[in-house]
Amino acid sequence: MNTDNTDKEKNDNLSKEFAIPEQIESDLSEIKRIIEGLPEPQQKQIIKSFIEISVKSYFSGPIPPPDLLRGYNSIIPNGAERIFLMAENQSAHRIHMEEYVVKEEIKQSAKGQIFGFVVGIFGLTLASVLAMYGHEWIAGVFGTTTIIGLVTVFVLGKKSQQKK
Repeated sequence: MNTDNTDKEKNDNLSKEFAIPEQIESDLSEIKRIIEGLPEPQQKQIIKSFIEISVKSYFSGPIPPPDLLRGYNSIIPNGAERIFLMAENQSAHRIHMEEYVVKEEIKQSAKGQIFGFVVGIFGLTLASVLAMYGHEWIAGVFGTTTIIGLVTVFVLGKKSQQKK
């Protein structure tokens, strides 16, 4: 039993010395069992290598995790506050740009509808005038192509909007 307590103390000391996260404690116990016969400096080097290889951290998003923020604060005065300010500014900019793009798309759509209406009225008026002066065949071409062209533009426009 005394040996178990000594091993636990060694593990605790190694954990403190190398700042071993709890999630790899079990793997570390297995490695210690395997390298038991080696001299202590070699054991420490192997354990240190294991820890260096095994400990990784990832984050995604504009704001780092709290531990990293504390690290930034220790390096740069108000580092965490500056990071938060940068994230807030970026978010506000993105929201502003999205609002601008949506408003411009609405304006463009309205202009397109007005232009389409003007072209349609002009084409059908031209077809009517040609028909009244006895050019029914050309009037039919103008009237048909005007209507088919406008319908095609609106149908394809709707399909591309649905895909977006």
